[in-house]
Amino acid sequence: MRGVIVADDLTGANASGVLLKKIGLSVCSLFRLGGAAAHQSDVLAYSTASRGLPPEEAFRRVRDAFLQLKEGGVFFNKRIDSTLRGNIGAEIDGALAALGDEFTAIVVPAYPDSGRIVANRTMLVNGMLLTESDAGRDPKMPVASDDVVALIAQQTRHAVRYVSLKDLAQDMGSLAAAVRDAAKEARVLIFDAVRNEDVQKIAKAALQSGCHVLTVDPGPLTMQFVYEMQVKEKREQKVLLVIGSVTATTKRQIADLLQKRRVFFVDMHVGEFFERERRAAEIRRVIDKIGSAVDDEDVLLLTTTPLSDEKPLDLQATARELGVTPEHVSCVLSATLAEAAGEILEQNGKLEGVYCSGGDITIALLERLDADGIAVRDEVLPLAVYGRILGGRLPKLRIVTKGGMIGGDDAIGLCLEKIAKDIAL
Repeated sequence: MRGVIVADDLTGANASGVLLKKIGLSVCSLFRLGGAAAHQSDVLAYSTASRGLPPEEAFRRVRDAFLQLKEGGVFFNKRIDSTLRGNIGAEIDGALAALGDEFTAIVVPAYPDSGRIVANRTMLVNGMLLTESDAGRDPKMPVASDDVVALIAQQTRHAVRYVSLKDLAQDMGSLAAAVRDAAKEARVLIFDAVRNEDVQKIAKAALQSGCHVLTVDPGPLTMQFVYEMQVKEKREQKVLLVIGSVTATTKRQIADLLQKRRVFFVDMHVGEFFERERRAAEIRRVIDKIGSAVDDEDVLLLTTTPLSDEKPLDLQATARELGVTPEHVSCVLSATLAEAAGEILEQNGKLEGVYCSGGDITIALLERLDADGIAVRDEVLPLAVYGRILGGRLPKLRIVTKGGMIGGDDAIGLCLEKIAKDIAL
């Protein structure tokens, strides 16, 4: 993924860039265009230093920046000040001039987490009118209007359409259609937004509209828009869940996942694990069954966890019957599950990530893949870790490890989201 942010000052470029860093993208913030192509980041953020310049010069700088940076870009952002200072209309025009006639500017000035909201076209900053805030009294470039639509309409050469909070209350399909229809008549669409949920809905609607979009905002809209792009791109990403934990917490988490997502699951018959030929046949059975489903399914679950009211294997009783220790029985369970999972992962190159529940399972799988360990990248939730496999036969494979008693009912879903949105190698 390659994105472009053009801001009117360097701090603004940095502020928007760091939001995209939070969703897994690498970002370079530049103040010189020369040599930009040499930087291999997912996102290039550039400052035109144009906030206090005449509108004509601001237009030219933004247009030239996008012309130089747009090659290969998949998303574009004109970053604006969170209190609407500067040449907003002229810079939107410069960006649209560079990107082409098919692009529509989606303008969301709100930044709810920073106290900036827009309701009924009016911007409030920490509960006060924009003109009564520090921005309204800025000695260099005071903002003269609280009316966002009027302010931008006076500065741009393009037709403007306003989308109110009432409009945002529509269902997603209707809102996306409204955006698509409005874009046929105007190239600048300006939205109310008072909550993060509003910003997120606008981002989803803009993406679903099918329009070529230039996001215009102080950061949150672009972050949500790019995140939704990632979700859409990764919707067909295939992940193997390997779960051996028998805790009540794990069973609730599996049940929650099955309610919310389409999951293809195969439960292994643990009673087959303790005789060599039957064990080999059981491993082959589940490998073949999951292998036949990989092309059609995105989330595949391999588990020894009873998914019904069936009682888990009694380690003590099984150990006595076999004349071994309970620890030996536990190791057989982990090794058999990992053997099947490892072969599935190696045989199916379409699988991009693996989720392991239970420390014994994780270790057994890493050993099966001859891995050296895990390059830790992030914490998904307390005691659930995301990273990449180090070395072995599947280096850099995405992996989440989590204890069986960790997290709420939605924990597995959160782990899947983490695997899906990490695109950096």
